[in-house]
Amino acid sequence: MPRQSILIGLCFIAAVAALSGVTWSRVSLYREAQEQRDRLRSQLPRPSDQNGYVSSSACQSCHPGEHATWHRSYHRSMTMAAVPENVLADFSSDDNVIDSDGLEYRVFRRGNEFWADMPDPDGLMYVVQGGKRIDSLNYWVKRSAASPVERINLQTLPRVERQVVMTTGSHHYQTYWVRGDEKFGNLLQTLPLVYLIHDQRWIPREQAFMHPPQHKRMVTQWNHHCIRCHSTGGVPGVDEESGGFSTSAGELGISCEACHGPGERHVTANQDPRRRYQLHREAETDDTIVNPAKLDHVRSSQVCGQCHGVYIMRDEFAMRYAHEGSSYRPGDDINRTRYYIQHPNRDPTVSRKSDLRQNEEFFRERWWADGSILAGGREYTALSASSCFKRGEISCLSCHEMHGEDPADQLLPHANTNSSCTQCHQEDIYTSRVTEHTHHQVDSSGSDCLNCHMPHTAYALLSAIRSHDISSPNAVSSATHGVPNACNLCHLDKTLEWTQNSLHQWYGVDTIALTPEQRTNAASLLWLLKGHAAQRVIAAWHFGWEPARAVSGGDWYRPLLAQLLQDPYGVVRYVSNRALVYDNASDGTAYDFLKKETWESSIASIVDDWQLAGPRSQFAGRSELLFDDHGLVDVNRVNGFLQTRDDRPVIIKE
Repeated sequence: MPRQSILIGLCFIAAVAALSGVTWSRVSLYREAQEQRDRLRSQLPRPSDQNGYVSSSACQSCHPGEHATWHRSYHRSMTMAAVPENVLADFSSDDNVIDSDGLEYRVFRRGNEFWADMPDPDGLMYVVQGGKRIDSLNYWVKRSAASPVERINLQTLPRVERQVVMTTGSHHYQTYWVRGDEKFGNLLQTLPLVYLIHDQRWIPREQAFMHPPQHKRMVTQWNHHCIRCHSTGGVPGVDEESGGFSTSAGELGISCEACHGPGERHVTANQDPRRRYQLHREAETDDTIVNPAKLDHVRSSQVCGQCHGVYIMRDEFAMRYAHEGSSYRPGDDINRTRYYIQHPNRDPTVSRKSDLRQNEEFFRERWWADGSILAGGREYTALSASSCFKRGEISCLSCHEMHGEDPADQLLPHANTNSSCTQCHQEDIYTSRVTEHTHHQVDSSGSDCLNCHMPHTAYALLSAIRSHDISSPNAVSSATHGVPNACNLCHLDKTLEWTQNSLHQWYGVDTIALTPEQRTNAASLLWLLKGHAAQRVIAAWHFGWEPARAVSGGDWYRPLLAQLLQDPYGVVRYVSNRALVYDNASDGTAYDFLKKETWESSIASIVDDWQLAGPRSQFAGRSELLFDDHGLVDVNRVNGFLQTRDDRPVIIKE
């Protein structure tokens, strides 16, 4: 055989061998990836085989447009399997060790899997949820009724490696879930960390919520709590004998059937093209599925209220829910299966007052003292107490659409304008004579209906959000209950007396006697420096809100807002620093809301920038803003406010 032929043959054999190696390598990688996905799938809540749920994939072929808009939404990605395309946090850095008040968590990747080296989450559940807190690391625990009380240090819990199997959230932050011990069935335990998406950093779970620093750690399980709203057709699957779970879900996340109801009957019926054509030709309603847009304003809003409301299951349905899932279906009267709770100040029936007496803490965690909603995510409860809902026909769909172009707030195009209100309130005083009604320039933030009637007085997701109570500005609630009002949240430099006098002059609103402090100090500063944690975080957020900064004039608030950089609550520190960074006068690089060693120096730097700049004539004598006759900060008065701060424990159940 010629030498050339031999060489060609050898090259061919080598090429085939190399190609075979590449092909085998790819096959091997594919098999490994598939095995990883199968392993992951086996640890997730199993797909539900009951209650008629068929999942969003069954909707796509007939409703591609609706499916596409839903797929872009944050409803869809509320709960997802922990695969690379869904996990937003950094698991790849070599130094991914997060300290959570003395407990260390190390997060890392193994191929396409995400893992955590952590204190045993089942032991943490047992000690924290069943024990009595001594301090952040120590708890008193009884192993049984007959056993003595033991002191357990959380740092002595065994360390384990657990695979992260599921995610929650994808917009502001993302949290993660790991499997519990097999003896608990398919229990999902929290990885007690939160990944802030904008900041691209891990933080302890307690620092992402309004949670008192002296309270127990935030340890929770997905199966009996989060499943209610963060899945579609979720069934906790409680097993009383074992104390474990056999949890299933029609689909992870908030999908088509959460709003339209189980789709099995609809899919089966519409396999027949003749039926589909007849419904289309005669414009008939398909009674095999629910369209919330075709329900009345009460029932359509209840579809949203199944998650965005404050309720407890009625006794006769509670255990049924634990075993079979929710009995409510879109289009039903939701009050049949659930007891929706209102604050007695909004619904003064005997039963409401009894509710408050029996559990005042429950109300404090969700409402302001005047009965307006404090906790974000409870918009149905707020809306359903409003006159617009009770005497009118406003619904969630008056302003929101689930299949539009806005995946974040899911607002209708007009909903950020006065048209959201004038679609009902069409009188001239609200449309063509706006200034007569608002007493503000027609194109100003003070003539924006939402700023006055839906101010940002609810809190969730490290932010103030618009109240859905739909009320009028009220100085009385501020004076008697401490609820921030719309006027002083925009006019940050004005007193409560100024607000009360303006409302009386313009609208004839009754006045009440104010304290000397309320008459002579800017209301925002009373909330900011003397208020409880909920007042402080709402006030701090508004110092970063552009309309309020534009109206309130200048950067006078900086040395005052800076005092909150060492607030006891992590969320207050975070929101305050973000407000300071928003004004472009501070890049925030030296400050870390989790690193105590940076707090005092950051405050001193901001205060010194103001004080050392010399007298500021425009603020001279502005005692309501805590400045002295030279326009410098009156340090004694500021310290006096801080020393008398309302340090009651505050929890917000967002």
